[in-house]
Amino acid sequence: MNAGTDATTLLDSVCTAIRACGASPDGVAQPAAILWPDPAQQWLLLKPALLRHLPELVALGPYEPGARTGPAIWLRCVVDRALGEGVVPPDRIPVVYLPGVARQSLRAGDDCPSFLRPLVELLYRGSVWLQRGGHEWSVTAFLASPQGLGLDVGRDQATRTALLRALAEVGATPVAQLRGRRLEADDFDQLLAPDPVRDLLQWMSEPSATRERMGPQRWEAFRSQARQRFGVDPAVDGELKAGELLARSDQGPWHEAWKRFAEAPTAYPGMVDLLRRAQPNELLLEPSRWPTINEAKEAEVRAALAKLKTLPHAQACTRVLVLEGEHSPRRSWVWHRLQLSPMATLLDPLARLAHTAQSPLGGGTPREIAEGYVQGAWEADAASWEAVALTTAADEDLVREAVHALLGPWLEESARALQRVTDAHSLNRQDTPPAPAAEPGSCLLFTDGLRYDVGRRLAERLERQGYRVQLVHQWAALPTVTATAKPAVTPVASEVIGEKLPEDFAPMFRGTRKPVAADGLRGALRACGYQLVDEAGDVPGSPEARGWAEAGALDSYGHKLGEELARQVAPEIERLVERISALLDGGWRSVRVVTDHGWLLLPGGLPKVDLPKHLTASRWKRCAVLAGWSEADAMSVPWHWNSAEQFVTARGIACFNESPSYAHGGISVQECLVPDLLVERSDAHTLRASIQAVTWRGMRCFVEARCSGGPVTADLRLEAPAGMSVVAAAKSLNAEGMASLVVRDDAFEAAPLVLVLLDEKGNVLAQKDVRVGVAS
Repeated sequence: MNAGTDATTLLDSVCTAIRACGASPDGVAQPAAILWPDPAQQWLLLKPALLRHLPELVALGPYEPGARTGPAIWLRCVVDRALGEGVVPPDRIPVVYLPGVARQSLRAGDDCPSFLRPLVELLYRGSVWLQRGGHEWSVTAFLASPQGLGLDVGRDQATRTALLRALAEVGATPVAQLRGRRLEADDFDQLLAPDPVRDLLQWMSEPSATRERMGPQRWEAFRSQARQRFGVDPAVDGELKAGELLARSDQGPWHEAWKRFAEAPTAYPGMVDLLRRAQPNELLLEPSRWPTINEAKEAEVRAALAKLKTLPHAQACTRVLVLEGEHSPRRSWVWHRLQLSPMATLLDPLARLAHTAQSPLGGGTPREIAEGYVQGAWEADAASWEAVALTTAADEDLVREAVHALLGPWLEESARALQRVTDAHSLNRQDTPPAPAAEPGSCLLFTDGLRYDVGRRLAERLERQGYRVQLVHQWAALPTVTATAKPAVTPVASEVIGEKLPEDFAPMFRGTRKPVAADGLRGALRACGYQLVDEAGDVPGSPEARGWAEAGALDSYGHKLGEELARQVAPEIERLVERISALLDGGWRSVRVVTDHGWLLLPGGLPKVDLPKHLTASRWKRCAVLAGWSEADAMSVPWHWNSAEQFVTARGIACFNESPSYAHGGISVQECLVPDLLVERSDAHTLRASIQAVTWRGMRCFVEARCSGGPVTADLRLEAPAGMSVVAAAKSLNAEGMASLVVRDDAFEAAPLVLVLLDEKGNVLAQKDVRVGVAS
């Protein structure tokens, strides 16, 4: 949206958009004025408010200099700064509002009405606030256009009339309240119709502005309603008394008013401050109604979390669980919806972390440890990055230390448990199926560093989208670095061997004896008959094709961002969901997601152990190749590709000679146990559809598709598959797979659109980015 943000009102957005017309490139003179033609006088009801918000605004009309209104010759004098009274601030570009005047009238030459001729020259020295297509901005166009507010507004005459009738109220309404639904005549009529509860809350939130906006007659009506219904006179009793009554009452009209406030608290931005000021000096108050009580409880949590690092691990876990029990009810308070309870929010993932971290992983074999992890212990790792991702800048250090105190000891003990059993039971592909191979019609999707807990969250997200997901686990190749572990999860693993352990841990191809690198892997996959999807496109080359694709940047983010990786995990999951969906939409029958290794992530840094450089041929964060016959106080482990070759890894969760927050290459369940997901369409997705061609005739879109299995509906959405519909009506595909859609407004002519094909439940079967007039 170009005109403003959801935190602004229509009035704010109009002012921002108009002022943007005065921008000019470096070296180019500013326009002498910004002309605002309004041939239908639709914006006239906003003129009083606009004059208050835009000190540089002047309007065409009868001579009233006090109201910054006058004839064309007076407007020209204002623009030329020829009047000594300083009508427009000297640092502002004059905005000339022209109700009843079309731009074309000013361009009519000798046919231009004589009373407008003093303004004609401003067309060439100034700029004009117009739509991208050159039309004047109507109110409806500004609300609905992507270059305006991008709202979903009905196009019928009743809605247009109601919008103009309620324009003053619409202008003062936050844009966020208008978004997310189709706005019809009833919506605008309700804004204008008397609503004593809303009026009361708006007055309490912004007393002066609300009274000014109401005007004398409506203000008196509101006073009468408030006296009769709520027992207060806004002009006499004031907002502080009203605030106390609002927060104290648990029944009657004031309780209804509280429920209205709690349903949409962001609509009343001044209410929090009012209730802070209105709180009486008493002990027995309902705690959920007063923001100062919530703030005191937030401070209690912060103080308790700050002490976690001083407690033994078991006590720290217990303390967090007690805090969760005390403060979880606050997540139902209105202050949580206003994002004023970040500590109550944070306690949710911290409590899940503390609950799991109370018991370190254990078992007599790697399989037993893996079973314990997949049956629930993985939640500790997921909760740790979820907690960090929720943190505000002001609490970063506090949360980092809290997560470190809860997670660090558990990671250490769990890693050492796995390392102990690994001495007797090698992890090198134990209990692991052969290297993955795609079934005909299926695609393998490799993602670097998809840790098991992230894989679980990915599976949950895919299932919520309606896909069928089978999730299994396996041990990664050792050491858990990409050079070693990636070749082991490719269909060409049998063509890879290891001889002497190289410094970069990379094996070689059996035939060429060349080290395995990205280009070589792609060539081997091609030779093995795989379609490289990232090169050839998402659509299978044939019904029996087998595909290989790569996506994801978790490992890259981890090395680059450290503990800030936590904020990227959820967005990365969404990107993987989009990639998998695109592959299935492209025609692959299933997608199998494979990965090479996991990782350790500990805010505040992993412990450090020394490994002198002169003892090593290469030294990475968690693994190293020793030089010659050197010995080190580290764990020796066979290399996956040649068990006669050994590398060393730091014990526990330590890193060699540094203390990063993110690392992999060693032996821990987080690094070694990786997910393997098979994603297919569920019964809800058995319907198949694909877009074959899109052509345009004016604003009408002609769709040709291929579908089978049931009825399919076509729609055009703004910017995203879940965006607002921009068509007069979505249409079902006919028996030939064809439909035509009419874009309802030329405001969307240059907008990015998405053509979607939908099943009866609204699931997206296929999608394609389109633009009006561009065939594809």
